[in-house]
Parts: sequence; C-alpha cells; structure tokens
Amino acid sequence: MFELLPGVGVALPGDTGTLRFGSDWRTAAGVLAGLGRVRPLPEASCTHTARWGDVEVTAHAGQAGRAAATSGELPLRSVVLSRGGSASGVPGGTPVVLGDIDLFGYPAAEVLEALGDHRPPELQIRPADWRGYLTSVTLHTIPPPAPAGRRARAGAEAAEVERALAELEPLWTTERDQWQLLEAGGGHLPCHRGDPQTMLMICDEAVARRVTAAMLAAGVEVVPEQL
Repeated sequence: MFELLPGVGVALPGDTGTLRFGSDWRTAAGVLAGLGRVRPLPEASCTHTARWGDVEVTAHAGQAGRAAATSGELPLRSVVLSRGGSASGVPGGTPVVLGDIDLFGYPAAEVLEALGDHRPPELQIRPADWRGYLTSVTLHTIPPPAPAGRRARAGAEAAEVERALAELEPLWTTERDQWQLLEAGGGHLPCHRGDPQTMLMICDEAVARRVTAAMLAAGVEVVPEQL
C-alpha cells in the first residue's frame, strides 16, 4: 500500500520507508531503491522511477533559483503514482490511499465526491474519463500554481528563466576560469574545477541550453567525453 501524506511525502509499501519532501536526492533515491530497480528518465532531468505491483512511482527532485552543485543535493519536490492509461477501466491492484480513500480502487467520480472540499491543494489529479478509474496522481511539496492563460504562463516561465540566468551569469563572466564544459551524451555539462570536480545539474532544460550557449560563446574550456 502507498499512503499519500500531504506536507510530508509518500509512505511506500511494507518497511520500505517514506519518500520525504525536502530530503536530499541521495536519501530519496535510497528509499526508492527499496521497491526494486530505480531507472532515470532521460527526457526529464533529476527524475527517477521504480515499479511496485501495477504502480509506477516517479520521484522528481529540483529547486528554484540556482541549481545545486550535484543532483544528490537537490531536494525531493514531487512524487507521481501512476498506472497504464489502459488501466482506467479497472480498479488498481495496489492500494494508493489518502486518509481512508483508495484513490485507484473506486471509480473516479466516487473518489472525487469522497474527497470533496477536503482535497489537499498539494494533490494533483490527472484529468480522465470520470466514468472510469484514476490512473495518475501527483503529490507536490507545495501546491502547484493555479492554471492561467497561455500567454500569462509563457510570460511567467520566461521571467523565471531570466532570473535563473542572472543568478548563473558568473559561470561565463567573473567565474569563467573556474568552470569547464564536459561533453556528455551529445550535450555539455558545466563542471566546477577542483578536487573533486563537481557537476552543476540544471533541471530546467531552457535554462540549461542558455547557460551552455553562453559558456561556449565566452570561450569556457570544453573537455571531450571520456569513452
């Protein structure tokens, strides 16, 4: 059984432990590994997944502003519990509970009615055919932002990118000689010179692209990928 604990995290089945929001990523990954093999998602930075029964558990780590030096320092921000989309016609085999409600065990309409006004703002439910069963829920460390118009969302995202770039600007200006770009998987990873070297993991892909372009344009040393 998975138990959603708003403000805390997600308790995993048996004695596996609890994915706690705010815990560093190394700790969260160790807890997640108690379910079985942990797999990174290449299309989503700082995101890993594991399976238990018919439930896929996906944990995302990250932080606002300047990224942590290594992915292991990033705090856990959200956990997604999901089943295959074709499973919407049948109840879940593994309970996913919030309080005394099994979110995947009853038709979606009944689940939403049972939650009523007590639905936590941190809980995000994927829109579905309410005649069937839920197939995906997400618990966030803080409530996700309310939906806004497309133009407003785009403006807010662009502003966030610019704020992050302003914070990271020393990488290609005043601190340029302290950094390298390591070739990796067809792209580049900023790496701080030192002993030991530390990678700068930037989870926002738009920010990562802009940072890499600025560092290349500034002549930051590029280190070939080690095969």
